[in-house]
Amino acid sequence: INSQKMSKSLGNFVTIKDFLDKYHDADILKLFFLSTHYSHPIDYTDERIEEARSALERIMILLGKIDESVTRNTSHVTRKNIKEIENIKNKLIQAMDDDFNTPQGLAAVFELVNIPNKNIDDLNFIYHAKATIKELLNILGISLKIGSKDTEITDEIINEKILERNKARKNKDFALADKIRKELEDQGIILEDTKDGKTTWRRRL
Repeated sequence: INSQKMSKSLGNFVTIKDFLDKYHDADILKLFFLSTHYSHPIDYTDERIEEARSALERIMILLGKIDESVTRNTSHVTRKNIKEIENIKNKLIQAMDDDFNTPQGLAAVFELVNIPNKNIDDLNFIYHAKATIKELLNILGISLKIGSKDTEITDEIINEKILERNKARKNKDFALADKIRKELEDQGIILEDTKDGKTTWRRRL
């Protein structure tokens, strides 16, 4: 049997510290491992890590949309369980009972991630969907806490920049507005303008 040397100099060895220094979020690595059954081998590639990063970003974008919708809507949220959501939750539980079948468990999570986008105006549905998504991810060890660096731009500065950009847009100074958007984007902050004229933001994973 031929053995292959493992070393950083050969480019085939990555430590967890190296990973966190680059991506700043352990949840991406967790999703990468959870995508394959623990009894099977898994190849570490940039493409697979990017898939995990995109998957995590999908979750974060949805939860942000739900928060925004709940903030805008003053309707009462009931505590009544929603059968469709409970059925998906049971799929994850069954997958975990089946020899910790994490790929199937993740499939259940993303089934639940896809549905609220079609029901974003149903406050009761999305409220319970969010709670269940977070509950299921917690079972899988996904914390949804993005790692941060000491040099990371603060929420206060971001909101100040958004106010400055909104003022520029109101004054039809679109060059300045675009410049502010680009400055924030360079620091990992993604702005999204809503149909009702508001601006929301999220950190790029």
